[in-house]
Amino acid sequence: MDSLLLEPNLIVWLGLFAGACLGSFLNVVVYRVPRDLSVVRPASRCPHCTARIPWSQNLPILGWLYLKGRAKCCGKKILLRYFLVELFTGLMFAWACYSFIQDQEMGILIASCIFAWLMIGVVAVDSETMLIPDRFSLGGACVGFVLSMYFPSLHGIIHHPMGMEKMLGAFQSLLGILIGSGLLYWIGALASRAFGREALGEGDVKLLGCVGAFCGWKGAVFSIFGGAMIGCAFLLLVFLFQKIRPTESLLKDSLGFGVEIPFGPYLALAGMSYFFGLRTWVDPWFNWIDAISS
Repeated sequence: MDSLLLEPNLIVWLGLFAGACLGSFLNVVVYRVPRDLSVVRPASRCPHCTARIPWSQNLPILGWLYLKGRAKCCGKKILLRYFLVELFTGLMFAWACYSFIQDQEMGILIASCIFAWLMIGVVAVDSETMLIPDRFSLGGACVGFVLSMYFPSLHGIIHHPMGMEKMLGAFQSLLGILIGSGLLYWIGALASRAFGREALGEGDVKLLGCVGAFCGWKGAVFSIFGGAMIGCAFLLLVFLFQKIRPTESLLKDSLGFGVEIPFGPYLALAGMSYFFGLRTWVDPWFNWIDAISS
């Protein structure tokens, strides 16, 4: 490890490569898990004609570019999602490795890669299916809790005079799970009561528990309101695009009163924003709560 630290650029490139490869596997998970298919067997196949995809056409990032977004076996379009998932997973892993060079915290590096992988998966699968599989939300919450216990520095806990770092890390994670999912549950319940219809899905509530497990209660609370802001900004851009290009069939009827829109992707993006940079700006806003509790 010491020799690798002498080559920081190599670590970043290794992170990009590993992230792109795991992003390729994530594409398999995103397609198969909602359909209750095995993520191991059979080998990668074309979703249109079921022809087996050789490894030379299944290279992360490069494969989609080489094929120009079309399957070689049948000529059908390959979703842009495959390219974007591999690219952004690679970039997030590279950023995690770059951060590791600065602080050399192995626990944070591991947690960063796992959290990014989970959140990118949520963005992809919820955008396509309006569902968030429990393997991402509940499974992610369990993983976040365990990582918080073994690596309390994930929640900024470095040293405790009584040696209770691991217990405090687990407590912060559990607090994030309970406050995050509980707060969003009641927001959804009140909104459903006000509008007379379901406002938030159960998957969103469980997803925020996963965010809280990794980010703590402050990150979970921020994700609710940050996710709402990201969602509003994105939908406003879509709405304006519809007005400018009303003939575009892909967006023509996408917005309107009563249309269901997945909230999970925006929660996931807000959680990643907090975890990978906004924490230092967001946490001071909660200092008054810390002062009262102490």
